Amino acid sequence: MAKVIRTNKKKKTESVCETFYLFWGYLLDLLICIYMLLILVVLPFYNEEGFTHIGTDKAMFFRNAALKCGMAIVPVLVLFLVFKLVLFFLETPKKSVWSAIREYCKKEMSVTDWCALAYGVAVILSYLFSAYREEALWGTTGWYMGVRTQLILVFSYFLISRAWTARSWMLLLVLPVSAIVFVLGLLNRFGCFPIDMQVENELFISTIGNVNWYCGYLVSVFFGVLFLLWKKDWKKLWQKMLLMAYVVIGFATLVTHGSTSGVVTMAVMILVFFWLSVPDGKRMEAFWLELCLLSLTSTIIFLLRHFKILTIVFEDEGVMLFTGTILPIIMTAVSLAGYLGVRYSNQKLCYPEKIFGILAKLACGGIVVAVVAYVLVLFINTQNNGALLASTMLAESNMFTFSPTWGSNRGATWLAGLYCFGEQDFLHKLVGVGPDCMAAFIYGDAGEGLQAMVKETFASARLTNAHNEWLTMLVQVGALGAVSYVGMMISAIKRYISSRNFNIVAGICGCCLLAYTINNMFSFQQSMSAATIFIILGVGENYIRNRDV
Repeated sequence: MAKVIRTNKKKKTESVCETFYLFWGYLLDLLICIYMLLILVVLPFYNEEGFTHIGTDKAMFFRNAALKCGMAIVPVLVLFLVFKLVLFFLETPKKSVWSAIREYCKKEMSVTDWCALAYGVAVILSYLFSAYREEALWGTTGWYMGVRTQLILVFSYFLISRAWTARSWMLLLVLPVSAIVFVLGLLNRFGCFPIDMQVENELFISTIGNVNWYCGYLVSVFFGVLFLLWKKDWKKLWQKMLLMAYVVIGFATLVTHGSTSGVVTMAVMILVFFWLSVPDGKRMEAFWLELCLLSLTSTIIFLLRHFKILTIVFEDEGVMLFTGTILPIIMTAVSLAGYLGVRYSNQKLCYPEKIFGILAKLACGGIVVAVVAYVLVLFINTQNNGALLASTMLAESNMFTFSPTWGSNRGATWLAGLYCFGEQDFLHKLVGVGPDCMAAFIYGDAGEGLQAMVKETFASARLTNAHNEWLTMLVQVGALGAVSYVGMMISAIKRYISSRNFNIVAGICGCCLLAYTINNMFSFQQSMSAATIFIILGVGENYIRNRDV
């Protein structure tokens, strides 16, 4: 009889604990939802005085939103974990506790989780060993990507991946929000500002701010939606048409916004989609449809510019290539032929997978050869002071001579990053100069040669990063932080995209992460895109863990 009573008491205790566990879990989930909505829906539009100090405005909004949500989340999370642990110990025999913990770590902790955890530890170590702790706490003025911000981002990843209950409607809200942002950006590029934004000029766009910030947000969202149109078989025509309209708007702003890194990202992502399409005729048909949308959109803009109906107020090589030359007309002819050909072959059940497989390999091989050839020409031409191309039309382009002005001053920013890393002792090569402290080091303790180059190239402007996210990580959080961060992103991209056939949302997240990573080889981490991408990182992990399609 005594045994029965003890068993009943144990079951009653478990029942009470489970009720509290579910209650605090539900409340935690709601608080996470609030944070996600603030970042995904409110932050893209937030500004106080137009473009006057929009970067700082967004950084402050993110910080305040994270702190206030954190103040509510942390006590709820603690109570949630307490009851989770109580249930764990009640349900697990004492002799099996450590084996259960080991089993949990083995089964429930992914490579991405371990890398994210290692990155958080590396950021803390970087702060502790930094000579610029005051600046490292929140980060340099205007950027605020210091240790607290980095830990908030990592914390948000684990919360969303573990404690958030997936809601598709929350993810779908990103579509109208980003569509409005894209439309405003497109109109801005034609000199139209429907919203009164102070300090209007060609370097600022939409409600995001600096063109690089805009590009970071654009690629982080757009290519996920492009994946959705490519992957899903749409049975309702109106849904497909709405998504196609979104893609047209996205392509239109992508080819007109004026950041070369966005065009490079688009080119790489098109190649990725082509490679992924090879085994499936329906996916290849969808791929050529999307190429048609890109080509036709670019052609329309080209014609509007050619007949002087519209004028683009800011452009670079990418804008000129896709909207100022006949390239989009050629692309339209090729893409329409490809789409009609694949559609016909699918209808006749004779999709030529082998041919497209060969074309995909040739395309990838051609890209590799082109990149290697470019690097060789760049190296030889630079070593010979431009003599290699002196008698050609390329002689005036700085793209074939590496110098501080190469690639819109990427030569200077990359050299600055390499010099910063090279000047560190062994310890700081491991842990970095401190989160968001590259500027503090350059203008405080860097060698005279580095300081002279930076001042000569950027004059009074303050260089805060290397305009390459991984290189900036290497300087600021050292080899430990950079390796952890790269491992986190690459493992997530691989796992999420590999899951595309049974988990569409994970595939979407993988494409967003890949596009963000490609773009940030030429750009930088900032509160708008970083806050968004860490949510995407957490959502992808959440969907993989729960196997929800």
